[in-house]
Amino acid sequence: MTAATDLARLAAVPVFAGLGPARLRRLLDRSVVRTVPAGAVLAVRGQPAAHLIVLEAGTLTGVHETADGRRLRLGEFGAPCAVDKSAVLDGGGHTATWIAATGARYRLVPAGELLRLIDDVPAVRRHVLNHLAGRLRERQRDLVRTAFSDAGTRVAAWLVAAVARTGRRVPLPGAQQGLAESIGMTRVSVNRALRTLADEGLVQVEPGVVVVLAPELLAARAADGLS
Repeated sequence: MTAATDLARLAAVPVFAGLGPARLRRLLDRSVVRTVPAGAVLAVRGQPAAHLIVLEAGTLTGVHETADGRRLRLGEFGAPCAVDKSAVLDGGGHTATWIAATGARYRLVPAGELLRLIDDVPAVRRHVLNHLAGRLRERQRDLVRTAFSDAGTRVAAWLVAAVARTGRRVPLPGAQQGLAESIGMTRVSVNRALRTLADEGLVQVEPGVVVVLAPELLAARAADGLS
């Protein structure tokens, strides 16, 4: 792979999109690239985040596992992206265990390089601040939904967000069990919620996939009790 291709891959990552060639080359010189198969663990929750994980190809899953074996799936993250920026910023350790959902190519950028860019490059600083603000807003919505919404509303909200990324055919991460892990529910509750949404004519459930039949009505269902 040529240096020009490496530069283009790095420039495609949103946090680095506004950087000039000199800064991108500096990142290339100070980082290392790794390639892993599906199922490989890139980082474990709580471990020191000495590097920013920059995904150049493939998909990662972020998970939070408890001591009693429960798992919360924090999301699927496709390339190009940089994950777990907050762990680098606060030095408190990785916020999730990061697992390759597919074969993946990723780059480890030293934490100090990201901090240097935040200090020196306004575009990077704005991107990181916008990212953190968006995550905080999302977290607040999740807390409200968990406290006040029924299972159908929570599943509907997850599907509405997924439609924006995938279109009306929404692949379930790890089937219904994976969806349950994504929203902090049991598989039985998710199965019942999907049956209810299907009975309401909002979705069609297929093996490993949910087809959204009425996006606008599903969005209204997702907003139940949150206005």
